[in-house]
Amino acid sequence: AYIDTMTGVKDTVGKVTASVKELATEIVKEGKAAGKIADQRAAADKLDRKLITERAEANRKRAELLEKAVDKEKFSTKVKFATKERIEFLKEAGALEEEITQKEIKASKLRLSAKQAENALGGSTKEDLEEEANLKANLINLETARLGKQREITSQVIAFKSESAAEEVAIETEKAAAIESI
Repeated sequence: AYIDTMTGVKDTVGKVTASVKELATEIVKEGKAAGKIADQRAAADKLDRKLITERAEANRKRAELLEKAVDKEKFSTKVKFATKERIEFLKEAGALEEEITQKEIKASKLRLSAKQAENALGGSTKEDLEEEANLKANLINLETARLGKQREITSQVIAFKSESAAEEVAIETEKAAAIESI
C-alpha cells in the first residue's frame, strides 16, 4: 500500500511480481530453445565429421563404377549383355551419389534450422543473417548438384542404350550382307 501511494500505481507489488515471473518464464523458454539449437548444431557437426570420410569413399567407389561403365572391352562381348552391365554400373554409381548427397542435405538442413531458430530468438546481426543466407544457398547448391548428377547418369544411360541399338543394327546389317553375298 505504501508503494502504491508513493508511485500512484495500484497493485505495484503484484505487477512487479507478475513481470518477474514472466521474465523468468521467458528466460527458461529461451534457455530451452538455445539448448535445442546447440543440440542441432552438435548433431550437424557429428554428421559432417562422419560425412568427410563417407564422401571420400563414395567418390572413390563412384569413380570406379563410372570407369567400369565406360570400359567396353573388359565386359561381355555380347552387345546387349555388355550394355546392361554398364548401365547397372551407372545406376549403382547414381544410387551411391544420391545416398551420400542426401546425408549432406540432412546435415545442411540441420545447420540451417539451427541458425533460423537462433535468429528467431532476436538480436540477429548482419553477420547472422548473412550466415543464414549462406546456409540456404549451400542447401540449394547441394540439391542442384544432386539433380545435375542424376541428369548426367540418365544421359549416359540413354547414350549407352542408343550406342547398343546402333551396334545391334550394324551387326544385323553385316549378317544380312554376308547372307546376300552367299
